[in-house]
Amino acid sequence: MFIEFLFLVSLGVALADMIILIQISSGPGIYFIIGSQLLTCGYGIFRIRKLDFNLFFFLDAELKKGEKIVKEIWIEAWILTAVCFLIIPGLVSDIIGGVCLTPAIRRFFLEYVSEIY
Repeated sequence: MFIEFLFLVSLGVALADMIILIQISSGPGIYFIIGSQLLTCGYGIFRIRKLDFNLFFFLDAELKKGEKIVKEIWIEAWILTAVCFLIIPGLVSDIIGGVCLTPAIRRFFLEYVSEIY
């Protein structure tokens, strides 16, 4: 359930990214796009080296069992998701990834998730 949700969100963001990149890349905006993509992808790769992708599968299994998940795991999953958005090429995904890495948004997410799960 959790992995399917992440897949659908990623698919929607990728579609929006393609539409926006086609609009911006006509003309001199292509240099901005190339530069921003190289910077955010490089930062995402730098951050993802320390993270574990199996965390998504662990979260999915624990949610299916109905177990309570510790807040540190939710924070780690949030950071992993944000870094994945930074690596995905596109302007919208970079903005989402950057916003998700801010501590205020992380705290808001943690409060929201702790109410639900």
